[in-house]
Amino acid sequence: MRNKKNTFKEIINLFLLFIGTIFFVMLFNTTVLAKVQVEQTSMENTLLNKQQLLVDKLSYRFSNPQREDIIIFLPDKEKGSILDESLATLDQMMSTFSHYKQKDTYYVKRVIGVAGDKVDIKNGYVYVNDVKLDEPYTKGETIEHEIHLPLTVGKNKLFVMGDHRSVSMDSRSFGVIDLNQVEGKAIFRVYPWDKVGRIQ
Repeated sequence: MRNKKNTFKEIINLFLLFIGTIFFVMLFNTTVLAKVQVEQTSMENTLLNKQQLLVDKLSYRFSNPQREDIIIFLPDKEKGSILDESLATLDQMMSTFSHYKQKDTYYVKRVIGVAGDKVDIKNGYVYVNDVKLDEPYTKGETIEHEIHLPLTVGKNKLFVMGDHRSVSMDSRSFGVIDLNQVEGKAIFRVYPWDKVGRIQ
């Protein structure tokens, strides 16, 4: 009888440990750090396709993105509350056990202009507040797209661009993004092994 009670206690403890682990992973992934994989070429040569990054999801809860930050954001909707993000994380975790998997598409871009900045492009160079930016990280020609420039970035908005200027779809095409779309800041490259390090 005592053996059955001990076995039952062990099963309950394992179940609670499993639930606690899932809760911790969900909370950590939605509020502190997350791992993402680059699925585009718009940030070459800073970030390459299939590289894996760590995203700081905590800092922007206390401060806003700054110029030159590399951010991860949802292109067509705002991020949800912590509860919404936790449920989405749980859904993604559970979907790994099935053939059907649906997840949001995230963009990775560099912040060029923050609220109050005037952004312009002249002769292939980007100007912020009439000062030409020094951008050694760019690739390809920087030209205007659909959005008419110069443009003044509004309150709680960001002007973002990819480093690979000739292929990137960014604020030159879809305009400024809202701060509430931003998921976090890309801070560290964890794969491939020969490229591990801080992202600049």
